[in-house]
Amino acid sequence: MSIRKPVRKQGIIIQDIGRETLLYDAQGKAVHVLNPTAKLIWELCDGAHTVEDMEHAIRANFSVTCGYYVSGDVLRTLEVFASKGVLDN
Repeated sequence: MSIRKPVRKQGIIIQDIGRETLLYDAQGKAVHVLNPTAKLIWELCDGAHTVEDMEHAIRANFSVTCGYYVSGDVLRTLEVFASKGVLDN
């Protein structure tokens, strides 16, 4: 996986249910629940956006204090996505 510009795995089914989003990986027969922040990160996993781009998007879309280390949260979320097999290698 390229952590610099991650890419969503093809074939993942996405369904919004209120404030959460479900990712269904039919191949891995697994369901993953995303909160709004994780959903935004997921949407930006298109191979064009960097971790820095994701950090800026989170700061623009959510109330984040200036001193908060958003990049760490983005990286942890990407690591979870990778461990669940929903990102391309």
